[in-house]
Amino acid sequence: MPVKVRCTSCDKVLTVPDTARGKAVKCPACDTRIAVPTGDSQVSKKDGEKPKKKPVAKASKPVDSEDALASLDLRRAEDANARICSKCGYDMELLDEEETECPKCGYDIQSGGLGVKARKRALKGPDPADFYPGLAKNAFSFVIKNQGLCWRTNLYTLICLLISLFCAFMYLWISAWPPRAFFGLCFTVAFLVIPGWLWYLDTEVIKLTLERKDKFKKLNFDFFLASSKGVIAVAWTAVVVVPLIAIPAGIGYYLVQTGQPEWMMGVCIGVGLIPVIWMLPGVMAHMTMPISMPGWMFWKVIQFWFRTIGGSSVWFMWLLITSIPLIAGAATIGAVWGNDINTIVNTMEYNADINRQLRAAENAPKGKNATPVDVTSIGTPADVDFTPLIGPAIILAVMCLPLGFIGMFNMRTNGVFTFYFRERLELIDKAKEYKYVAKERRDPDDDDAPRTWQKDLAEGVMVPLVCLLMGLIGGMLFGALTNVGVPGGVIAGSFCGLYLAILINSISFIVEGFRESVLWGFLVWFAPFAIFVFIAMHWERTRKLVFQMVTIIFAFIALVICAAVVLGPPAA
Repeated sequence: MPVKVRCTSCDKVLTVPDTARGKAVKCPACDTRIAVPTGDSQVSKKDGEKPKKKPVAKASKPVDSEDALASLDLRRAEDANARICSKCGYDMELLDEEETECPKCGYDIQSGGLGVKARKRALKGPDPADFYPGLAKNAFSFVIKNQGLCWRTNLYTLICLLISLFCAFMYLWISAWPPRAFFGLCFTVAFLVIPGWLWYLDTEVIKLTLERKDKFKKLNFDFFLASSKGVIAVAWTAVVVVPLIAIPAGIGYYLVQTGQPEWMMGVCIGVGLIPVIWMLPGVMAHMTMPISMPGWMFWKVIQFWFRTIGGSSVWFMWLLITSIPLIAGAATIGAVWGNDINTIVNTMEYNADINRQLRAAENAPKGKNATPVDVTSIGTPADVDFTPLIGPAIILAVMCLPLGFIGMFNMRTNGVFTFYFRERLELIDKAKEYKYVAKERRDPDDDDAPRTWQKDLAEGVMVPLVCLLMGLIGGMLFGALTNVGVPGGVIAGSFCGLYLAILINSISFIVEGFRESVLWGFLVWFAPFAIFVFIAMHWERTRKLVFQMVTIIFAFIALVICAAVVLGPPAA
């Protein structure tokens, strides 16, 4: 006779043939295997004859309930082959034997507690433990894919370093204060570009990493934007770094006052800077967010550092390893030429002071009531030997070559650190939204419209004119405050402005070359004749730079004619 069984999973009643007794059938609704109970299915061949039942042996003695319980082995009541979750009762028989984690509640029946998958699901973000494996390989691959940006960073750093050193030299060489203030300002602006560009590049790399991307499509360099980011870096140093190194600096000052050598002050400050640099990955993660205020609070920076001490330690280790060439170069300059550089600076400051006193004596009022000035008591300027500057200049130039690759490597590790530890850092990635109502209709395709030659011509002419105007104003001030005179100062300053325009135009051509490829960048840099080939092949991109070049040539010719007319022919 057919047998009716009920599915243990979906409660569906199945009718199975009598021959299925003692076997397992599959439920057609939920595919659950159902055991069919066994029974006496043998029927007598004769019609109407009932199957014979076996006689049941009667117990000779009633069984005592206490004796039955005493002889009951509860260990044998458990099915050793059954795999049931001890927390929620889920039947794990259909899972693989190696799977010990309950898919329903996440309980691990072998180790106890939540399993690995359940713990990862409980996290709001990625598991920080995944930060460590493959970190160096990820960063190295990122550097290879963005090596053009690395070379550009080297070039920007080298150019800004040369400009800042030239301005520092002119600041020490010139004695009059207005021109010194001008070159001091130029030195500050140019030097701030280096940390500012690295700061900006670090935030962009972190953003790219959070977007799960590996290569920049386009990242332009803006001189004044990078300089403004350098101001932010200096401000952060004053707000966060100074309070953190106040105690080590105080200890160093006390040691110097008690008779210890002066270099102990530098050692104490250096030791205090180690934890500050150690905290940088968390700080830069906050600086990338729309709300960067936690990165400016040193007490919160310390908290985030302790929460992510493992990841930041790995980042700091790679920073030290990759920065060995830079540390060695700076240490060599300080140890070998440090005293010589200090002597040169002090001598040039002394000469500038002597020249100012001599100029004041020459311009002093003369007459019967005037007090005579003894020029011989002022002194004479000392000779300066600039030979010791050759070695540091070469080392600084060599140090710029790996800077871009080292920086991009550690910026990528910082981005990966931000991705895996963003929950512990409590990043504020959403700012308050304001509804913007446009007052006039704007064409959305304006930014993507092709550039016209009129626009390129206007921008190409503007850069040389601005440089010429800056040189003219600076030369006017220089001529008015020195013996050169206003006409001579204007002519000299205008030539300096044109030289600056030539430098900007050359750098722009080199940058366009590197944007095309590394090979083109080096060809334009070291082979000037390659510029003409590059212009012919990329006219649309270099048209503005060609207009700059033509404007500079015409301005230079006009300036030579003006100089010949104003200054006159040279004396015989």
